[in-house]
Amino acid sequence: MDAERVAECGRDVGRMAERILGETHRGEDALRELMAAIERRLAIELRARPPGEPPPACGPGCKTCCTVNVGTIGIEGAAIAAFLRRRLGADEARHRATALLAFHDRVRWLEDSERIRARLACPFLDERGECGIHPVRPLACRGVTSLDPAECQRALAERASGEGPGLVRMGLLQRTLHEEALAALAEALAARGLDARTRDVSGMVGVFLADPGRAASFAAGQRLPLE
Repeated sequence: MDAERVAECGRDVGRMAERILGETHRGEDALRELMAAIERRLAIELRARPPGEPPPACGPGCKTCCTVNVGTIGIEGAAIAAFLRRRLGADEARHRATALLAFHDRVRWLEDSERIRARLACPFLDERGECGIHPVRPLACRGVTSLDPAECQRALAERASGEGPGLVRMGLLQRTLHEEALAALAEALAARGLDARTRDVSGMVGVFLADPGRAASFAAGQRLPLE
């Protein structure tokens, strides 16, 4: 893995964020476009996967890891809310936001092992067990992969029982790129004095989905109501 290419990718992400955050209109759609541009940039690097590194074994309907907390930043929450708002009516959006915030209250202080034992799966899984926000899922989700699905199940069981390390072999490039991008977004927000905290995807999306004007107030410096 070329560490300098990963670092340059992170710098590109930071520059993209600084440009969008510096524009006059910074609503949900603008932040969604930012996240889409970031994913396109990351995809370029992922196409240069190191020789010999196997591709992820993750596939459609694989939800083994969808029972852990997913640290999500405000820009991502706004982008996902924009995606959902286009698919939901106003009443359904408010109902969904209420449910997401209630779920966040349940998991807010849980360790991953506690959440796994309680079987509190991601609220964005649909009735088929597939990700309902897959095209706009958070960077933390995108960065987690597995080279062996059976290893995922074994690791989750170990974390729930506390009887093992719960480790999973992942694609190093994919994990590092997405962590670098998330760090660059947080740095860009902090540089402008904006709320750079992460929260579980349930609550972060919930606050933006509950209020169509939240993205603009967030980009103007208002702290998110997620303590």
